[in-house]
Amino acid sequence: MAGTWTSQNKILPGAYVNFLTNTALSITPGERGMVVLLQEMSAGNAGDLYGITVADASEYPDGTTDADKLLVNEALKGAQKVIIYNLGTSHTSEVLTTALAILKTIKFNTLCYPYDAATYSENQVTIATWIKNMRTDEGIKAQAVLANYEADNEAIINVTQGIKLSNGITLTAAQVTAWVAGVTSGANINKSNTGQSYADAIDVVPRMTKSEMEAAVTAGEFIFKVDSAQNVTAVYDINSLTTYTMDKSKLFRKNRVIRTIDGINNDIVEIFESNYLGKTNNNTDGRALLRATLISYFNELQAMAAIQSFTADDVTISAGTDSDAVVIDCYIQPADSVEKIYITVNLS
Repeated sequence: MAGTWTSQNKILPGAYVNFLTNTALSITPGERGMVVLLQEMSAGNAGDLYGITVADASEYPDGTTDADKLLVNEALKGAQKVIIYNLGTSHTSEVLTTALAILKTIKFNTLCYPYDAATYSENQVTIATWIKNMRTDEGIKAQAVLANYEADNEAIINVTQGIKLSNGITLTAAQVTAWVAGVTSGANINKSNTGQSYADAIDVVPRMTKSEMEAAVTAGEFIFKVDSAQNVTAVYDINSLTTYTMDKSKLFRKNRVIRTIDGINNDIVEIFESNYLGKTNNNTDGRALLRATLISYFNELQAMAAIQSFTADDVTISAGTDSDAVVIDCYIQPADSVEKIYITVNLS
């Protein structure tokens, strides 16, 4: 089990991780590239799940149309795998609630809901609330990609611009969420999608002036630009966070930083539960072993240029309040930032 913590009062054994501007942590960087696409389908049954990759589309149900595959193909321009959750031909609040309950057991990096706020604003609120709760209560570090939704939260990427493809198809901002979810899930923790080319795109809809782009970025919007050669690229790899605090500085609006933090969280939970939970004594030697593992992991992240300025002195481990608890303080600086993030990990 995993999640965040404010006091050492957890009941279940697990890794409880806080990521704050003034608080810290990490172990073998995990693989990324999994997108969940909540989509209406003209074939198959509501509630079905289909795993689709570029190399294997065999799980599509009989009767799947090109229209059904359109957004999957956009997501696969960046993702390793798309898991379609079949919403059937409608997505009422009841249908969405059922879907989200099932997705609690699915491992993914980004969740895409390719429908606009004009019609489905309540569903967007439900998804945003769910993904934030998954991050804080369940320890599932993923992001949701929504269209025209001002979430003001690092867990939500807000896409506000459409794209024209080379085949003449124009995608709305809601449909473009699939591509953004794909490249976000597929990006390594040491990579930013700022300037990322949108394959097969030839224009943005609508185009923006420089001042309009500046206003959009300031508002936490994920937008695009097109050059004179019809190359379409992402302007800035940011999420919707616009309100900054001591705990969450401006640094947290950058998706590369969130990927680093989320990767560290997911890795340390997996390493702890696989190798230390119930298997290592909570004494000086046991804590020293865990500290050595963490140092090795952070060194690997630094070699990947995911973090910088790390030294072994940046990791300290002490006994927690309970006899089976451990508190780890680490001081981590993401590679594209000039400030350090301090992360406290409570393991018990």
